[in-house]
Amino acid sequence: MLNDELTQMESICGRLDQVRSLLSSNDFPDLEDIANWYSFLVELKTIQGNFNNDVSFLATMLAKQYLEEKFGLQNYNAADKPQGAPGLDIDVRLPDGKRLVAEIKTTSPYLPNDLGAQQKATFKKDFRKLTGAEADVKLFFLTEQKTFQLMKAPKYRIQLSGVIVVLLTTNEVFTA
Repeated sequence: MLNDELTQMESICGRLDQVRSLLSSNDFPDLEDIANWYSFLVELKTIQGNFNNDVSFLATMLAKQYLEEKFGLQNYNAADKPQGAPGLDIDVRLPDGKRLVAEIKTTSPYLPNDLGAQQKATFKKDFRKLTGAEADVKLFFLTEQKTFQLMKAPKYRIQLSGVIVVLLTTNEVFTA
């Protein structure tokens, strides 16, 4: 693990320690004590920060491990690109000189059997980034099994033509 990545991991651990401390040292307020509930939850929210960014960072670390194992990628710093920054999530040169691009999604489908409207819009944006990129290898990394299965549906596969879809938690793969 590189220094920047280790610093990020230590930051996550530190915030989780603070959450644990808050929860273990405080009883929940009485149900009717709305002001104390509000204060308690604001303190919890402040400690957590943008927890979604932490989840995205960990997904990037999973992607890094996959790229190291499957493509021999070396010295990729998962902490270099801020979470939520524009552009491709991963854009690297492999040891053989080929260009690899990837997008990472930690999304769980909003609907029982499909993405929600806003999710569809963000996925389509990522699909366009991937399919439009001039790259030798195009990967769509997912962290949720249900989302991975959903991407196998023809309506999504057609939008991912030529892209390798990877479930990072199991390393299952299919090519659209």
